[in-house]
Amino acid sequence: MQPQRVLDLEGGINFRELGGYPTTDGRKVKWQKVLRAGGLDELTPSDIAALGNYGLRYDIDLRSEHEMASFPDRLPAAAKMIPAPVYPFSERDSLSGLDIHLQNKNWAMFSQIYQQMIADPHPQQAWRAIFQAMLDATGEHESVVFHCAAGKDRTGVGAMLVLSALKVAPETIKRDYLLTNQIFGAGNRKSIEQVVAQNEHEDLTNRMNQTLSVEDANFDAVFATIEAFGGIDRYLIDQLGFTAADIATLRANHLE
Repeated sequence: MQPQRVLDLEGGINFRELGGYPTTDGRKVKWQKVLRAGGLDELTPSDIAALGNYGLRYDIDLRSEHEMASFPDRLPAAAKMIPAPVYPFSERDSLSGLDIHLQNKNWAMFSQIYQQMIADPHPQQAWRAIFQAMLDATGEHESVVFHCAAGKDRTGVGAMLVLSALKVAPETIKRDYLLTNQIFGAGNRKSIEQVVAQNEHEDLTNRMNQTLSVEDANFDAVFATIEAFGGIDRYLIDQLGFTAADIATLRANHLE
């Protein structure tokens, strides 16, 4: 399997590479290091073998316990699955006290939920798991995948944080986020609906997954919230508990 933006997998859903993107300091993100995806429960044996050969070593599952149990991941033997559910939020008003500036406050339906995914302590643990796995995957082609059900909202926020930490320009990160619309616009809606769990205990997940598109306003809300924490480096240090040395190592291992 060759590195490309959308990986050619029979049972992959919104399964994408984050490699190849240029950074603001003239470098680019290495291929075969960081992947984003929807559910991994429909991967075929040939998909699993291909991902094993691709170097997949860490799988950060951002879904709820119910989703994980309903649609368990299929992985290469060498890959380690790390449960890191984004929901539920642990605080009622995690945005309180943040000075958030939006040039265009044209809210989408879920913009505030996107902001809470940045500000709330519970999803912050999920983002920490992604970055820790990236630090642990030290081999040249050892890769990390993080995913939710459709690979668009929770995974979308994770990708925004990862690419921002790797110094990819915001306009490039936004294009990556919006690529989901092209993929689902041409995809088989029935197969996607079979992957997103519908159950009375997870109303938030259900409501977000019913809309298989993503919107600019959600991206803008996330980046305004990151800026309210002082920018991506301060967010990684103050909210996720990494050090400046960790950030330098992360960039050294994932950029060329």
